[in-house]
Amino acid sequence: MSLTFVNHNGDPITDSRMATMRAQGMELERQRRLTTKADPVSVHKGWRVSGIAPGLLDEAKQAHERLCQMAQKAGGKPPEPFDETAWLRTAKRTAVRSKPYILQEAAQQCKELAVKAGWLEVQLIEIKKVVA
Repeated sequence: MSLTFVNHNGDPITDSRMATMRAQGMELERQRRLTTKADPVSVHKGWRVSGIAPGLLDEAKQAHERLCQMAQKAGGKPPEPFDETAWLRTAKRTAVRSKPYILQEAAQQCKELAVKAGWLEVQLIEIKKVVA
């Protein structure tokens, strides 16, 4: 027993007509997906100033020194000496100000003030929001 498809009038639909209908449906679905997947547009949301807060490097050095003292007391092998460049490379950056600046000049001034205040590795980051 085989399936036969009919149209709304009850007339049988041939295999070639069924293949044509499937192809049309697939093409319509492809076009629908293309229209819903529009090119993403990025919208400027401001400038963020981030860096390493003052005192974190000193805290990391002190923590490493305590670790060395604990290893010495326990009689174990002392850890590697503190590598400042490696720590700076992997340290977590925090925002100098929680709210982003709208003007780049204002963010640049904040960056200069943060460097004067002792922040390390301070950088400007442009914040963009992708809108589809």
